[in-house]
Amino acid sequence: MCGRFEFRLSDTPLGTQLKQRAEKNNLVFKQGEIFPDEDVLCVVPFHDKIDLKVKRWGIRSVSFQINARVESLNKQYYARMIDKRCAIVCNGFYEWNGDKEKFFVSTDEEYFYLAGIYNDKDELLIITKEAGNDFNKIHSRIPLMMNRNEMLDYLKGNNKLISNKKLNITKTGEDIPLF
Repeated sequence: MCGRFEFRLSDTPLGTQLKQRAEKNNLVFKQGEIFPDEDVLCVVPFHDKIDLKVKRWGIRSVSFQINARVESLNKQYYARMIDKRCAIVCNGFYEWNGDKEKFFVSTDEEYFYLAGIYNDKDELLIITKEAGNDFNKIHSRIPLMMNRNEMLDYLKGNNKLISNKKLNITKTGEDIPLF
């Protein structure tokens, strides 16, 4: 699953580069703990290059949807979005276990990317997959995480959506229900 994630720009070289590009494009987006229905910073393909854009997390249709299972992407509902790929920039994400304990999940990288798809209204869904052994004690689903090279391949249309990142999982001490 993925119900919230964290994104903060830092003063590191990559953080500064992201900030300068976002300012150049006059992008306004949320930083800190990101909730569904907020504007998030994304990397999108643009001609033969990539660029930063802001998209709203979640799609309102019959119900409010924030994630898409990778196993379901071939269904008709996603047909108009399947080629509209984006990568959500983040520092980590939050997950709750069955006991409503909140965990922060990150990698050794300052920033990584969550695979996403979006619609004509610039609303996005985060793609999830079945969790592996290192994570399924917390939740059965996990967002598809990518490093920079995996993100570039994904945005170019590579359908190999597998990531084997080493996860850093920290209990936050904030045990609250997700909803």
